[in-house]
Amino acid sequence: MEMPERKNTKGSSPKSDDRVLKGSGTALAELYKALKALAFYPESHPLREEILQRAYLAIKGLMIESGLSLIVNRSGLSFTDREESIETTRMTVSLAKELFTREIQRLVFLPDLTFSDFTSFLSLLAQEPQRIISEGGVVKVLNHLGITTILANEINISAVFTKRTSGEAAETFFAEGTFSGEEERTGAETGSGDVTTADNAVGESSGTFEDVPPERLDDLTANELFSLMEQEAADSRYAQLAGLLANNGHSLAEAGDFDALFPVLLGLLNQNADTTRSEMQRDVSLRTFHDLASGPMLAHLLDHLEDESFTQKEIVYLILHHLGKETVEAVIPRLVISDCQFARKALTTALLRSGPAAVTTLLTFLQDSSWQVVRTAVAVLGEMRSRDAVKGLVLTAYHEDTRVRLESIRSLAEIGGREATAVLLDLLRDQNRTIRRQVILWLGVTRNESALQPLLDLVMERDFRGKIVTLKKEALLAIGRIGDLRALVRLSRLVEKRYYLAPGRWEELKILALETIGRLEGKDARDFLQKTASRSGRIGRAAATVLESMGKGVRDDNA
Repeated sequence: MEMPERKNTKGSSPKSDDRVLKGSGTALAELYKALKALAFYPESHPLREEILQRAYLAIKGLMIESGLSLIVNRSGLSFTDREESIETTRMTVSLAKELFTREIQRLVFLPDLTFSDFTSFLSLLAQEPQRIISEGGVVKVLNHLGITTILANEINISAVFTKRTSGEAAETFFAEGTFSGEEERTGAETGSGDVTTADNAVGESSGTFEDVPPERLDDLTANELFSLMEQEAADSRYAQLAGLLANNGHSLAEAGDFDALFPVLLGLLNQNADTTRSEMQRDVSLRTFHDLASGPMLAHLLDHLEDESFTQKEIVYLILHHLGKETVEAVIPRLVISDCQFARKALTTALLRSGPAAVTTLLTFLQDSSWQVVRTAVAVLGEMRSRDAVKGLVLTAYHEDTRVRLESIRSLAEIGGREATAVLLDLLRDQNRTIRRQVILWLGVTRNESALQPLLDLVMERDFRGKIVTLKKEALLAIGRIGDLRALVRLSRLVEKRYYLAPGRWEELKILALETIGRLEGKDARDFLQKTASRSGRIGRAAATVLESMGKGVRDDNA
């Protein structure tokens, strides 16, 4: 049976472009400005306090009743519990990158957000990512600072689980908006008298454990068993009911009745998140969830993720996040054989949403005998930006298969840090020229300033036969991407020096060096170009052209 799609009872849905929440980009831009103000203005500066207050009010203004809940990825931000999109601006993208590099995947500002917590959180974000990670991550530091109105990388199961009705079929369960995280609506709000909670989301109550004769327990449905678990206080009886529920759920999965099983899974997550329950009950609920969500149900969920027409992916990501290891082991083989860009993106997102806990399992795939499996795991680890993955990627950077090595270089460059950079710089001397080109490319793309001197050394290296002239050219392009003005001294020497061996080859490098200087910008770079533009020949003309393009860039920026 197919998992039913959410029904639209109000006509056709508007296009995604029509669902942008106006003003969201402006509000989040204020948050980014406040983050930068902390680093720029001293504590006593009046503008600092003004900018922080403006950002605080902007975030409060963007909240709904449940607060403000955001999903973070490298390319931007999205709401966790709203259909509207967030306006994409340069500042919202920059804010997303700042959060992502600090390993924040989800961020929640609660309705009772205080200005003190807000400023403390921004002060935390103003620290270098490496320092935050070395102290145990954002979640640990938030707890240490006593910040209670801001949550990072936590999922509100109850908010996602809430539905408006009780005892209805799975089709209604999904159609009513459970997937989209609709807010809890009470009888007072609807005028209907029935209360919306996760307690009655799976089915009507069947009384208590004592009300059911022992011989009837095996005849109860999954919904009835879950309802009894919901009300059970005794750990031993709770565990007995969970065992019966697991058996019942396996039968549903074998029969392909995934719709009946799906709300039970969400209910188990809700019970696991319920801090009023005993540790034993919360542990049993999670183990039962893992038992029922793996196997056929997991395959069913992944089938939906790969279906472009399926619109309720967020709730599926939620379940996959809690499965952890099982998710990784099921997704990697699918990624290896998938040739659909949409499916690959959805499956990769499932792994990214699994969080740091998935890294350990992904690292085991680096030992696989199939290069396709290894390369896929390497690519995902790079996307996750986990420092814990570096030790494994150091090994795959020297893998016997060049395709795995190339992917490892990209992942190491994107993760960054001292250990990853040391490996990349070592690979600059690799015998495989393709490997060296990949290293140079990604050191430039990631603007790794630690690579500046080694790249300059490569450019100036003696090469009588011109064997590495292509590498020299690509190194100059990478230096330009890094954009560090410290490169100006050595680049200017390259331009000014006379070379008697292979002068034509050196002239090409000089012209590229001039273009690189143009990308460095700054007064010193411009002064050198103006002086060089007065020379005759190709070098003078090249310097003049670079100067002209720099002038256009200034005018465009001011426009």
